[in-house]
Amino acid sequence: MKKIEVIIESVYIKRLLKVFKKHKIGGYTVIKDVEGYGGHGFQTADDVSDVLSNILVFSVCKKELLENMQKDLKKFLETYGGKCIVSDATLL
Repeated sequence: MKKIEVIIESVYIKRLLKVFKKHKIGGYTVIKDVEGYGGHGFQTADDVSDVLSNILVFSVCKKELLENMQKDLKKFLETYGGKCIVSDATLL
């Protein structure tokens, strides 16, 4: 199993979830108002409009599903920005 964690600007969530759906990743969790420091400086979680806030989307899937999705996920990140972290996972 693989855990996929994607941090993106909240305005792009529907586009990211289309990529997940295309590759049959139906289970995921969305955490709103993620803040931290990165290549674009400090991103706060208290944006009034919610347009510029960041979110974290994570899911766990079979390795084969991730391999099929990687090309589309990379294209998404190149187009809209964000970070994706993939790690091994065990479901109990």
